[in-house]
Amino acid sequence: MTALNAVPTGYNVTAATTGINSTDRTRLLGLINDLVGRYGRTTRAYVALPDGSAFSPAGTRWNFEASYPEYDLYVQDTWKARSNLTFDLGLRWEAKLQPASKDRPILRPVQPFTIGAPASNQLSWTEGDLFKDDLNNFSPSVGFAWDPFKNGKTSIRANYRLSYDRFNSFVFASSIFQSAPGNTISVANSTPGLVRNGYQSTTPATTPAAARTPTAFSPNPITVVDPALQFPEIHQWSLSFQREILKNTVLEINYIGNRGTHLFGGYDANQVNINAGDSRCPGETFLSAFNAVRGGNNNVCLINYLWSGTNINNTGTLGFVANSTISPTLSTSPTGGGVAAAAAFISQNRNAILVTNGFASSFFQKYPQYSGNFFVLDSNDLSRYQGLEFIVNRRITNGLGVNASYTWSISKDTRSFDPTFTTVGTGTGQAAGSTPFNLNDRSLNYAWSDFDRRHAFRAIYTYDLPIGKGQMFASGIPRFLDYIIGGWQLAGLVNVTSGRPFTVYANVNTLSNVVSATANCNGCSRDSGQLIQESGTTFFFDTVTRGLFSTPAPGELGNTGRNFFIGPKFFQMDMSLSKKFRVTERLNFDFRVDAKNLTNSISFTNPVNVSTNSAFGQIRDRVFSSTFARKIQVGLKINF
Repeated sequence: MTALNAVPTGYNVTAATTGINSTDRTRLLGLINDLVGRYGRTTRAYVALPDGSAFSPAGTRWNFEASYPEYDLYVQDTWKARSNLTFDLGLRWEAKLQPASKDRPILRPVQPFTIGAPASNQLSWTEGDLFKDDLNNFSPSVGFAWDPFKNGKTSIRANYRLSYDRFNSFVFASSIFQSAPGNTISVANSTPGLVRNGYQSTTPATTPAAARTPTAFSPNPITVVDPALQFPEIHQWSLSFQREILKNTVLEINYIGNRGTHLFGGYDANQVNINAGDSRCPGETFLSAFNAVRGGNNNVCLINYLWSGTNINNTGTLGFVANSTISPTLSTSPTGGGVAAAAAFISQNRNAILVTNGFASSFFQKYPQYSGNFFVLDSNDLSRYQGLEFIVNRRITNGLGVNASYTWSISKDTRSFDPTFTTVGTGTGQAAGSTPFNLNDRSLNYAWSDFDRRHAFRAIYTYDLPIGKGQMFASGIPRFLDYIIGGWQLAGLVNVTSGRPFTVYANVNTLSNVVSATANCNGCSRDSGQLIQESGTTFFFDTVTRGLFSTPAPGELGNTGRNFFIGPKFFQMDMSLSKKFRVTERLNFDFRVDAKNLTNSISFTNPVNVSTNSAFGQIRDRVFSSTFARKIQVGLKINF
């Protein structure tokens, strides 16, 4: 008989006694554990005392108050040089200081850790500045407005200004301060227990001071800040021409330029080095050795040493090939060739064996103390934008008011994804294209922005229908009939844009273990895709186009690159019909009919973007979150 407080195991649920498969058995055991209140592991977080002498008792909350000082001064003057010419001159000085805390220390790595820094498995954290105060932010602004004909119907304007952006404090609060080694620690107890008996005890086995130097190897991730971080600079310039072309109707043509430098971004400093080599195997790199094995060579020097520590025979290479995780990367199928995935597996799962076999623990990854990810937030991204706008604005005249605009623009950058909330994008998501494909050549990411829409048309209008007394139509109708059909107003919105760029990934780590390689496409252009139906399913790439895609060779990035393709266009038309009915001087009611997506158009978002996925190119029901089937709403509002 089992004691009342004994922790049960297995529950005698075996394949022999139940006849269920292993998957269902696992589910059943999990359900029973939940019902009886059995847990298998206890984890507690501990917070260091403000002076760092010890960890606080379990249950102590993390309290941290940070300040982000900023001081701004500006001077500005408007100078009317002539009756038809005005200049606007200004200068702004922005002193942006590093974050500060009055109650707990801000910790940062002691050793250099950015691109070009030496590898290390002995990084330590100490109190210090995340980055230096930025005191040289001078922002000039120069502009003019000119009425060349002095008749108030034409205006020419131009402006240039330099501005500085802030950093979002959330990224420091969520990813830096409390995650620094020595500020907090997680302690686990793997002894199972029952909830009714309380949770297993946990106690930190180290001190905050000792925890500031993590162990030489760990598969955990961490995020740090580049000490050379600078506040983003935004250069903006514009040239505008305005002319009254008809009564109460103005034509406006604008050229707008924008250039961003030192933009906030991030990368993984632990991107594996697939070109790493060893003096015992002259002329070989891991990439060349991987390709040799992939080509059928079962006795490769570097692989032998990595796997077995000797080159006496091919045991090392055979073990490398036979490993269940490595083997798929060696395949010559479309999903094979993941040399970076193989390197990451060895680094993260055989690090101790690497050292035993005569390799540095940082052979593949520079900072094995955090081989999972070593994210560095920096300010080395850039962007460029140019746009030409044509705007017609008619003030409400004779019941009609219109604002219509067309914009042709091009936006390029190395990063479109804001790393504030999820730090650095990885894998095959759209945000992953903002993470460097290769730390040694970050220009590979310079391409069309995620939000680049080459063509955009938007129109907003209101129109008082000319029906009823004193109007163009039915002006002589009786008063009671005018009360019903007169005074209606039509208003609407039309929004049409070209599609957004997207990246097609191969989902194979041929170059980086952080971001998938982009796919190759033989004969593709940016507008290769179009909406089609195949067997009742909506696709963006047809069967022939899908057949053009392939996986790049190990060590290479696909020829399509980031954001090479343009997705489906966006179209939306909304309209409303309304009228105010007056009952008495103080009582009236509004009646309106609102139609969202009047034409019941479908605006699809981008398709499945992984070329090795069986659903590649499909869109199905992937639509913009703002897109819905035609929706008509009738409303009545009483005013008194």
